[in-house]
Amino acid sequence: MDWSVGLLEDAERSLLEVAAVFTEGWTIRAVAAVAGLTEDRALELSESLARHSLVYLDSTELGPRSRMLETVREFVAERLAARPDAAGVWLRHAGYYRALAEQADRPLRGPERNQWLERLQAEAGNLAAAVRWYLAHDPGTLPHLFRVLWPFWSRWDLEREARSWVEQLLPAFGTLDPQARAELAWTAAVLAVDTGDDAAALAARQRLAPLLAGISDPFLHAVAQLAMAWILPIAGDFVEARQETAVSLEELRGQDEPFFTAMAAFTAGSLDTTLGRYDDALGHLNEARGLAERCGGDWLAAGSRVQLAILDVLRGRLDRARMLLDEALDLSLAARSTPFVTLCLAGYARLAFADGDPERAALLEGAAEGLRRRVGLPAWPHLRRAEADLAAQVRQKLGAAKFDQVFSAGSALTQRQAVAMVQDEDGTGTQTS
Repeated sequence: MDWSVGLLEDAERSLLEVAAVFTEGWTIRAVAAVAGLTEDRALELSESLARHSLVYLDSTELGPRSRMLETVREFVAERLAARPDAAGVWLRHAGYYRALAEQADRPLRGPERNQWLERLQAEAGNLAAAVRWYLAHDPGTLPHLFRVLWPFWSRWDLEREARSWVEQLLPAFGTLDPQARAELAWTAAVLAVDTGDDAAALAARQRLAPLLAGISDPFLHAVAQLAMAWILPIAGDFVEARQETAVSLEELRGQDEPFFTAMAAFTAGSLDTTLGRYDDALGHLNEARGLAERCGGDWLAAGSRVQLAILDVLRGRLDRARMLLDEALDLSLAARSTPFVTLCLAGYARLAFADGDPERAALLEGAAEGLRRRVGLPAWPHLRRAEADLAAQVRQKLGAAKFDQVFSAGSALTQRQAVAMVQDEDGTGTQTS
């Protein structure tokens, strides 16, 4: 390796060393920015390094990307660490990906959402490296970055790693400016809800509540109100949760925020269903579905369909419920969203019970719970009561011993097996992933 690198010209060697800061590949634009070169010069040097077989230039759906073998990266990383400008290289790398994330803020909340989710997914390793750099060197910039990245984390099931970063920053909460405190409190709240840490979610609500009146940013105020509403069902207060959601929804409707408005409408519809307000639920869930489709929120479009299917089950429209669940499952699989696949399975369980098959209902409830447990992302608090009520009804119908046996068998199913089971029942030919 030393011999191969020794054959390079100084400019080639310098770029190769700079490239060691990247994780899981990079674009020409990124390496040019970090190396302080023009894009044309960075491309010229990269092509030369590719001829030496030290980097590889790949064509992807998102455009050209470069990468290097890990053995090469480890070797040149040692050389980079010995350079007097190494700290500056890491600073520029972190700054580039911070700027990329901030550029994604508005698109992630609107019609360009899916394109930016894919782009950020390609840079997940570099974004994580940037966060770790800021934690070590400039943590005060992170609360805004965390708030921006939450839609990305939640889309790709990255909440647990993200939560560890938030927890590292929380001890400095009191030293932050008011905007940063509000954004950090919000992120801590939603990640605690996402990961099912009820105690942390309740503590986060206590941290966020006193800040609410002082939040001047209309968007942040609305989503902070929504986060507060997500936590209340943990304490069993669905009525107040619905009222807080209504406040958030009304605020978001006055802004150009289709993604978060869809989330608020979905939450409102789910709470309406739990509280037996079925007409209100229908309006809110249809609103959520329309907004989700407008902004490319496939998993929210799937979730809305599941909740609409539950309404149809409650009203005895089983054929329509099955159609909606099939659509929701297709969307969830296409979006590779395990949490919403599990929501679909729970919906199929409710349908099976209404169709007179409590054993199948227990098996599907078990499958949903098993998947959630394995990925570490349980059902959201405002959806849990409905599932718990269904499980209690199925247990009563089957008897405790039989229910536990079937539920346990379901919890051992893989996602592929569980999906195949509902597809076989429906006679669909959907491909699983």
